[in-house]
Amino acid sequence: MRTVLVTEKLREETIQEFNALEGYQFLYKSFDETTEEERNQIDTVIGFPKKDTLEQLPNLKWVQLLSAGANQYTWLPEHILLTNAFGGYGKGIAEYLIATTLMVQKYLPTYLDQQKEHNWTRHTFVKTIEDSKILCVGMGGIGSEYLKRAHALGATCYGVRRTIHDKPEFVEELYTMDTFDKVLPEMDVIALCLPETPETIHMFNKERLLKMKKDAILLNIGRGSAIVTDDLMEVMKEGHLLGAVLDVTDPEPLPQNHALWNTPRVYITPHISGGFSTDANYYNVIAVVKENLLRVRDGKEVIHSVDRKLGY
Repeated sequence: MRTVLVTEKLREETIQEFNALEGYQFLYKSFDETTEEERNQIDTVIGFPKKDTLEQLPNLKWVQLLSAGANQYTWLPEHILLTNAFGGYGKGIAEYLIATTLMVQKYLPTYLDQQKEHNWTRHTFVKTIEDSKILCVGMGGIGSEYLKRAHALGATCYGVRRTIHDKPEFVEELYTMDTFDKVLPEMDVIALCLPETPETIHMFNKERLLKMKKDAILLNIGRGSAIVTDDLMEVMKEGHLLGAVLDVTDPEPLPQNHALWNTPRVYITPHISGGFSTDANYYNVIAVVKENLLRVRDGKEVIHSVDRKLGY
């Protein structure tokens, strides 16, 4: 019998579904609520556990994350199985990316501001997705779902992967991390769907931002560290880029007095594109977790095991 600590709040239907699984005893509580006896029994943790929590579980054998990102857990020893929720958030975040692409292209934030001022000024020229070239840097479950939808709306789509393989039919061309700079000046929209790794930190600095079209759109739903915040503020104040949509920031959470809040044409949401903000995200992630619970119990290979070197 495996003892599983579930650190995040689950829906009652999911709790009942998990409790029906043979071979497991589930504890639905925070680490601070557990007893010393329970901590000695816990061998599996599901959720977003803190490092000091995991370090106090002497018999820990498996950590199942409810996130796709896993870079904060690569310190775990190799004998502890680490799995993430890769693919669970693709559809929900893809809709966020489509919505914000259209939002910026149609000047909707500007019109909302004008409404507050009772201002009837029209912006006669707007871009369309149908005529756009869209580059997604990071072609995992999220990036692929975004490009699939953008392609359906008529966009010409391009992707960046660590290695080139299995080009989807909705993608015109694939590039690697060291070759995509040559096409940056051609792209109308660039979406960053990246985990945090040494290779992706500060990937978009001033030099790279200025390679983009002056009227291009930058979207970031991966990790805030992919963009040099000071460089982004500088180029936006200089009038470069039509807009930058940030669901993640560096630092995060963004301090209340940070200058990024008031940078022109920067649109910030508080890391809400993922998580359990939609039913689709919740049920897709729970499906991944349940599949791995069954596989571990039955001695089968798990899905979405994290590569410690890559960080995902």
